[in-house]
Amino acid sequence: MESFIFMFPGQGSQYVGMMEDFYRNDDRTKKMLREVENVLNFPLGYTMFNGPEEGLTRTLYTQPAIFVHSASICAILRESGIEPYVALGHSLGEVTALFAAGALNFSDAVRVVAKRAEVMDNVYERGAMSAVIGLDIEKIEEVLKPFGRRVVIANINSPSQVVVSGLLADMEVVEEKLKEQGARKVIRLNVSNAFHSPLMEPAQREFAEFIEDIKFETPKAPVIPNAEPGLETNPIVLKELLIKQMCSTVNWVESIRIAGKIRSGVFLEVGPKRTLGRFLREILGDVPYISIDTYQDLLNFLDQAKS
Repeated sequence: MESFIFMFPGQGSQYVGMMEDFYRNDDRTKKMLREVENVLNFPLGYTMFNGPEEGLTRTLYTQPAIFVHSASICAILRESGIEPYVALGHSLGEVTALFAAGALNFSDAVRVVAKRAEVMDNVYERGAMSAVIGLDIEKIEEVLKPFGRRVVIANINSPSQVVVSGLLADMEVVEEKLKEQGARKVIRLNVSNAFHSPLMEPAQREFAEFIEDIKFETPKAPVIPNAEPGLETNPIVLKELLIKQMCSTVNWVESIRIAGKIRSGVFLEVGPKRTLGRFLREILGDVPYISIDTYQDLLNFLDQAKS
């Protein structure tokens, strides 16, 4: 019996036209999108389907868009009897993993995502993020040491890709030093601030206060949190680690390695694009992997699951 390891993407996986095929073909998706739009008080679906791209890349709307895309696929899979054996998500995707595993109901998950997006979008002090390709993490840490808390490692995405995050004023200097140390590429990311860094502390405090009254249930399947990877089922710990994640490193490599120890595990990437699949291959090599982004992807998967 296959054990499905659900993986959920985070910010950066959005694209104009995302989820439109689900909206046309599935009434559940329509209902879920309406609920998100009511919370946001914004016509999110129009922006998702038609753009402009600048509107879709704003954190305030990007995070709810990616969440509802992934969550709507989850709802269809759930109705088809397919549930996660384990769930994990990259940054924002951790909230979707909590929903998929049953720790959060949909309405609460929408509110959590909307608040998370709002507080991160509102951070006043400007920062930036850059992907560092082809440089050992020890050398990256050495470059960052003089900058203290101003520039930190935000994501450990794969053995060859680490993301650094910090004050805008320092990032150009850091990028040059990383190239001097031998980085194959240093790519400035199209994000609005320094996520997963100390710059998010004001947002983290507001977010923590907001979700204090949100009820987290014991999940039906373990969730692997970004900040402290492990198979976690304690709802109190899951809430604490979701708060911690906002200013902590997303240790995706360790999360995937933990998930990879599951016997007969099939990795199922649920949501827009296939970014996590690329990381997966680099971390674990050729392991069973399926991506569901489009409605046709879903139909193909369900047909295969029945046979």
